[in-house]
Amino acid sequence: MSKNNLHNGNKLEWQLRVSRRARYARLRILPFGGLEVVIPVRFPRNLVAGLVAEHADWAHRQLARQAQLRESISLPPALVLAFDNSNTPIRYQGVAPPLQGELFADPGTEYIDIHAAGQRAAGAELRRWIRRRAQQLLPPLLESVSRQTGLTYKRVSIRSQKTRWGSCSSRGNISLNDQLLFLPADTVEYLMIHELCHTRHLDHSKAFWALVQTHCPGYRAHEKLLGRSRNLVPDWFLLELYA
Repeated sequence: MSKNNLHNGNKLEWQLRVSRRARYARLRILPFGGLEVVIPVRFPRNLVAGLVAEHADWAHRQLARQAQLRESISLPPALVLAFDNSNTPIRYQGVAPPLQGELFADPGTEYIDIHAAGQRAAGAELRRWIRRRAQQLLPPLLESVSRQTGLTYKRVSIRSQKTRWGSCSSRGNISLNDQLLFLPADTVEYLMIHELCHTRHLDHSKAFWALVQTHCPGYRAHEKLLGRSRNLVPDWFLLELYA
């Protein structure tokens, strides 16, 4: 849900998100995605505009800094993935592929060849490369973790999500964020344990966390890392994601 109001003659737009896990209302600046207001389920909607107005000066300053940063971002000379400790040079060919939609960047090669004209198109193709790499690496690890824990699932999908690292549906279908490749493998494995435990308990009850602890006694450290791991995702990726 998108809202806006005027502050000192300047329009301030925001996205409203209702979160079952939120304990209080807060404002956050999304990476190149503008202002988001996160509220608990029971928070009165008619108080949101006042909350935004109260922090409007802060929001305008942060959004201005974000706009400046946007102009300075460039694509990387190499792709560094913490998941498999890889550091692969990128060759930007600077020309569009001869066939629309064709990808020239093949995972597992010595170089990543990006055939695209312009930074925007090259960034989009590099993101598609990461998606393909995630589709190669993440499902086999999830299957391995499933066998080790005895927690089964039905299907797995790989997506580029803005707020979630993963999710599990009531039918036992698990979705994993392709940005997990920027995180250490042991934390990614914990995230998979977390989602697999949701196949038994869809909520975050005491029973759920007890099951998580059974399969990952040190889960609290991984939870803290996941909470701040958006900083591990490169700015160029986030810029393309929120474009």
